[in-house]
Amino acid sequence: MTNSSLLKLPVYGMNCAGCASRLQSALNEIKGIEAEVNFALEAAHINFDPEIDHKNTLNTIMALLEQKGYQTDTETILLTAEGWSCANCANTTSKMLNAQTLVINAQANFATEKVQVQTIRGALKKADIDTFSSLIPYTLHISSKKNLKAENALKVAKQNTADKKALLILSFSILLSLPFLLNMVTMFVNNHISLLPGWLEFMLATPVQFIIGARFYKGAWLSLKNYSTNMDVLVVLGTSSAYFYSLVVFLGGLNQPLYFESSAMVITLVTLGKYLEHRAKQNTTTAINALAALRPDTAKVKKGKVFIDVNIDEVQLGDLIQVAIGEKVAVDGLVIEGQSYLDESLLTGESKPVLKQNNDPVIAGSINGDGVLLIKTTAVGESTSLSKIISLVENAQMSKAPIMKLVDKISAIFVPVVLLIATITFLTWYLLVGDFQQALISAVAVLVIACPCALGLATPTAVVVGTGVAAQKGILIKDIDTLQKAYKLQTIIFDKTGTLTQGKGEISTVYSVNQDNSTLLSLLSALQTGSKHPIANAIKNYCEKNAISPLDASEVQAISGQGIQGIVSGKLLVAGNISLMNDFSVKLPEGLVDKQKAATGSIVYVASDNVFLGYISIEDALRPESAEAIQQLQGRGLETIMLSGDKQSVVEHISRQLQMNSSFSELKPEQKLEKLTFLQNSKQVAMVGDGVNDAPALAQADVSIAMGTGSDVAKESASITLMRNDPRLVALAIDISKATWRKIQQNLFWAFIFNTVAIPAAALGYLNPAIAGGAMALSSITVLSNSILLKRFKSH
Repeated sequence: MTNSSLLKLPVYGMNCAGCASRLQSALNEIKGIEAEVNFALEAAHINFDPEIDHKNTLNTIMALLEQKGYQTDTETILLTAEGWSCANCANTTSKMLNAQTLVINAQANFATEKVQVQTIRGALKKADIDTFSSLIPYTLHISSKKNLKAENALKVAKQNTADKKALLILSFSILLSLPFLLNMVTMFVNNHISLLPGWLEFMLATPVQFIIGARFYKGAWLSLKNYSTNMDVLVVLGTSSAYFYSLVVFLGGLNQPLYFESSAMVITLVTLGKYLEHRAKQNTTTAINALAALRPDTAKVKKGKVFIDVNIDEVQLGDLIQVAIGEKVAVDGLVIEGQSYLDESLLTGESKPVLKQNNDPVIAGSINGDGVLLIKTTAVGESTSLSKIISLVENAQMSKAPIMKLVDKISAIFVPVVLLIATITFLTWYLLVGDFQQALISAVAVLVIACPCALGLATPTAVVVGTGVAAQKGILIKDIDTLQKAYKLQTIIFDKTGTLTQGKGEISTVYSVNQDNSTLLSLLSALQTGSKHPIANAIKNYCEKNAISPLDASEVQAISGQGIQGIVSGKLLVAGNISLMNDFSVKLPEGLVDKQKAATGSIVYVASDNVFLGYISIEDALRPESAEAIQQLQGRGLETIMLSGDKQSVVEHISRQLQMNSSFSELKPEQKLEKLTFLQNSKQVAMVGDGVNDAPALAQADVSIAMGTGSDVAKESASITLMRNDPRLVALAIDISKATWRKIQQNLFWAFIFNTVAIPAAALGYLNPAIAGGAMALSSITVLSNSILLKRFKSH
């Protein structure tokens, strides 16, 4: 589905991966949408097909969630209307709003000229309201908006209240179950004789079963009502079997053992497990929450001669923003006045404050240090670097590896299979062995020990923590496939300019044949006006410093991997490498090419109407971190190769300095692609680049890595983006990817092995229900804790 709009829908109430899988299947049956549900993140990403009328689609989704027993977050936005003249105007407005994809319900009041719009929390932005307003002959604007900090505080307070309630219920359950635990220990050392009278066991177990366990009964009922099964069904069947059997024995005065302790202990242990699981899941998303917290609520916008606090959503491109000492930068922009050191550590991973002065770019979310800045806004809202980083991290966390499709299929049939095994277990013990009590206990143990949650949490929690850790260190990982491929990398290919070198070359030599150097540079700079290539920047900077003005140029066209051409002073001017000169049949002075072969600078030849005019030499210094970056990669057993369009002497000189395994020079973009493709015949290959010329190779590589100052094309092609210009991040990105993938493997191994070993052990009578319930709870906590250990990641 292409050209679709995306909605991130919070979904609460899922108990296991099977719930997520079944909900995903149900959502995808709704016409015109594609949905992906993530149990660990408690969210669904929904794509709407723009070719289909979605007037009632969101209501259908909401009804489906309610039917399945799940909840989501909604909010009511208050709009003010201008231009209404009668009640029909209000009716027209509400009808239009109710036809929009992201609107659940809209009600207009002509008397107050207000409109209440119910939607998914955070789904509608100011730009959406402006779009809606353009569809009718009236003006709509947001009447009031809660302060984001206050809203976040309210959310935290609500969560804290829920946590306190859950802890109170858990404490009550533990208090009632504690006598059972002590009795179980006593029975173990006292020849299995219970010290608790039957009436006390009944009094203790009943509130646990029906008050503490009410959430399980509710969840099971909603699941069965929708012709599906989940973990709640297993818990309810298992504990109810033990409880009601014991109730019959107790009320009937039968001389048989009671199993009230089994039902009570299972519910208590599962409740404890769910509480700890919930707290652990909260801990997995701290990185994304920290990024979101960097966005301030307001910005000081210049209005006339004064600065006014304006809601961040109302800041426009071009607005002048004042950033005081200690404040967070609200938007992306350029410094036009002042200088200061900015803390960008949470965005780029750079631990040291970065100096910002006139014409330097600043990014939203960075924290101002010791000076007041005036910046001109260049990006707002979803277009800021901070918003894009959050979006990239969220998308990565929602992605699924191919193995997750298998896990989803297993989760979908897991509970029915467990029910079948429990039935077979009961019948085998009862019919073949003739032991009803053992049949009951073993069947209950099978029901409560089975754990679909561990399977569902194994991959997503590791991905959430791993990508969060990477983001905090200035590394944005596109998806889970990247984690898997990085695990198998054998060769790392680097571009030279701007990747291993600083990309800020300086002109060291200017040679002109029949005119002065300034005239040659005026001609040459005419072609560079719109270019962002490092060589173009070096030429423009040199001309600015030496007060050399560029001539006018037209029909300027970049020639990929070779240079540039255009019409200057009525003649075809070309500038580039020796390959470009050969293509245009430019005759160079005898011996010039041989003389330049040994030079360590990059040579740009210039010709007008096929007549050679001269050349310049540009020296581009290595990044100070490049040598260490190459050593780190080679120390991990990875092969390092440099591919460059520059001449052989320059490339070989840098390759020797960095002690790279090999290098290839004077390559056009298509030749870089050919080299990379050839290497892929026998190896897993990563490509590290920063420019447009690298886009084909970046797209072809198994893992593509774009440097922080890389072009938009390079970043779009990349599966990993480095937020600062430090090639050492390549090794760190690979280390984090490998560590995360290892966690995924460990979690899946534990989840599969647990169920593979535990269910047969319970069926064979080796585990009583209480121990089985505790083991089930422990399995999910183990998977979550293992993922959270990624937060302690340290590169070797």
